[in-house]
Amino acid sequence: MKKKICVTAAVLSASLLLTACGNKEYLKNIKAEKYVTLGEYKGITATAEKQEVTDELVEELIADSYLAAKAEKLPVTGRTVQEGDVVNIDFAGYRDGVAFEGGTAAGFDLTIGSGQFIAGFEEGLIGANIGDQLSLDLKFPDYYPGNPDLEGQPVVFEVTVNSIAESKNPELTDELVEELSTAGYNVGGSRTAEELRQWVRDNCEQVAQSDYDSAIEADLASKIMENCTFQDPPEELVKRLTEGIEKSMSARAASYNMTLAQYMQRSQQLDETGYRTLFEEEGLRMAKLLIMYQAIADREGLAPTKEEIAEEISEQMAAYGYTSEEEYQKNVDKASMEENLMRKKVVAFLKENGNLQVTATTVD
Repeated sequence: MKKKICVTAAVLSASLLLTACGNKEYLKNIKAEKYVTLGEYKGITATAEKQEVTDELVEELIADSYLAAKAEKLPVTGRTVQEGDVVNIDFAGYRDGVAFEGGTAAGFDLTIGSGQFIAGFEEGLIGANIGDQLSLDLKFPDYYPGNPDLEGQPVVFEVTVNSIAESKNPELTDELVEELSTAGYNVGGSRTAEELRQWVRDNCEQVAQSDYDSAIEADLASKIMENCTFQDPPEELVKRLTEGIEKSMSARAASYNMTLAQYMQRSQQLDETGYRTLFEEEGLRMAKLLIMYQAIADREGLAPTKEEIAEEISEQMAAYGYTSEEEYQKNVDKASMEENLMRKKVVAFLKENGNLQVTATTVD
């Protein structure tokens, strides 16, 4: 359950910026200290991992994102299939002796270890020779949106190995970066190999910092909430935040071309009853968290100023491509934005007055 809670908690900022609809409760309409009695919130020890971005990671990402598409396939003879090889195969899949739709292809190039096929297929080809004909007894996963009829079904794949090749990436050169840019690859405006390496590293550092900041906030918030005593928050506030979570998770599902139900089943193994219960629980937790933040802001004088609000609006307009503040106001819930700005100020205060401990880890 902890993993699932963390997943939904990650949508906090996004859910606060969704356009409001109907009669919703906002922090500006309530007195926070009516719903929370603050405990100790200064000097809190919080620990989080910060991933170290290594040269090896940068080169691996460049290889996967750019070089692999330009790789040369070199024929292999005299040995069997190994991890990483590109194997050309013919295959046919059967369920109860009958070929199923989408399970047959000829002359298919498969990189061993890519995870393109169901579990056991690629592993079953390791050690095979050119010309071998294999029979793989496998089982489809219990959740398989590509063909629900095959979910959990035992199948047999008849496979012929036509050829084996090694994939050799080209060297990253200034000329290749120019070629990639011309071909439409996002190279961040880089014109040279070193510029691309630095751009990839900068992106990795930003992700690592963002992950660390989120983890530190989560640890701080959890420990401070344990020091507080809460009354039940307003139902409309909980409802607003719960709806925000659902909208954010639906958008995430859509980015994977899935429905919300499909995404939650695949990522969290939850049916509709399960994930709606989870959203409600997280909406309640988020309501208490925001009320706690508001109470701290009230006590410490951390309410966003008019100038800070105007600056935040300007930054968001630039980030999301709004050409006028009127357009921005139509599409963004300004009251929620102000709540989120308050949250960021409070978190910054808690970090400044906390005991933060960093554990460095290497990104594999």
